[in-house]
Amino acid sequence: MSLIQFLRMLAARRSIIWATLIACFFTATAAAFLLPPRFEAKNRVLFDLTRPDPMTGQLLATNAVGNYIATQLKLITDIQTIGPVVDKLGWAADPAVQARFDAAGAPGGDIREWLAEQIIDQTEARFAETSNIIEIRYRGADPVSSQRIAEAIREAFLQQNRDSRQNNAQRGAATYAEQARNALAQLREAEEARTAYAKENGIVLQAGDVDLESAKLAALSAQSTAPVAAQMAAPPSPARMQLEGLKQQIAQAQQTLGPNHPTYQALLRQKESLEAEAARGGGGMIGGTSRAEIEASYQTQKARVLAQADKIDKLNQMQQDILVRREAYVKLAARAEELAGQAKLSVSNMEPLGNTSLPAKPAWPNKPLIMGGSVALGLVLGILLALLVELLARRVRSDEDLEYASGVPVLAIVGSRRATDGLAARLINFIDRKGADRRRALAEG
Repeated sequence: MSLIQFLRMLAARRSIIWATLIACFFTATAAAFLLPPRFEAKNRVLFDLTRPDPMTGQLLATNAVGNYIATQLKLITDIQTIGPVVDKLGWAADPAVQARFDAAGAPGGDIREWLAEQIIDQTEARFAETSNIIEIRYRGADPVSSQRIAEAIREAFLQQNRDSRQNNAQRGAATYAEQARNALAQLREAEEARTAYAKENGIVLQAGDVDLESAKLAALSAQSTAPVAAQMAAPPSPARMQLEGLKQQIAQAQQTLGPNHPTYQALLRQKESLEAEAARGGGGMIGGTSRAEIEASYQTQKARVLAQADKIDKLNQMQQDILVRREAYVKLAARAEELAGQAKLSVSNMEPLGNTSLPAKPAWPNKPLIMGGSVALGLVLGILLALLVELLARRVRSDEDLEYASGVPVLAIVGSRRATDGLAARLINFIDRKGADRRRALAEG
């Protein structure tokens, strides 16, 4: 079928197209004026993604923002959010509403859920992609009730968000508190095991968890390594002064007297006596104890410590384990206390933005849109209906139709009579002239 044949059919069946278009237009217009109006109230919610999660204490990952927002949009129209709205409005206790519920064919069912579904059907939640704002819209039968229900939906959604975060904090606090109790029990077990091991091996622990034998060894080491400069800075004793003078006399006597001379022998005996007196006076003494005695005590204590080095090492390992367990317990207890504090607070990462609007005019039905859409729909349905009627009762309306029906070319048209009135007639005449020009070109060719 060519375009010319298609246009001829539409021109011939134009009455069907016009009738369908007018019928659709008047039907849609009547429906637009007869349908009850619906008023749309809307409000907005601003949410903050910079607040950390109460359980993990971490911020929301960038790749999870989309899923989080989609979840929040779903929660706005969920039964757990709309159910409290029904309770606040008190519809379930209204006898008239109960009668409508029974008349709907669901007696004995859950009227609260039934009413919530009706509110959900008229509720829409949108997200502005260029901002952190959620817009909640509700359509109702009158402006005041629409505004009241839209505000109740927003309050229920915000309360649900606060309750969710509070419950998460409570569960987190309970979890961390249980872990802290377990860590404390393990810490006490480790401390008891260390104490028992020290008692079994005769190890005495002092303040700072240092064993007594190691403390003694450290003290002896400090005594044996007393600063020599401090001793040299002290004033010389009288015995040392006499000893220095005696050494000079012995040096002179050695040059003038022989080694067996009685005077020389007396000087040597006097030197030995002065050296012993000088040693007793502090030259080789530390706190009343000679260096030799301190060194001997140090070596003895060192051998004693080395003999039980393996036990001390194990005790030190047990002490390190205690320190690790104590640190873990402190962290868990602090986190449990922090979450318990959050659970007591009613915090949320969302807050209302502005007031709920009071609709001034109906948002539905949109009369201009309905009437414009009815014209387009009527035109399409009219064309389809005209084509259907034409195909069911096909007629020869032009030489192209005759060629199509007979399968042979049309050479000439005799006695052609063309109408000249009306837009459709002029369109048909234009199509016919185009067809005649085409046939003339074929004949000349």
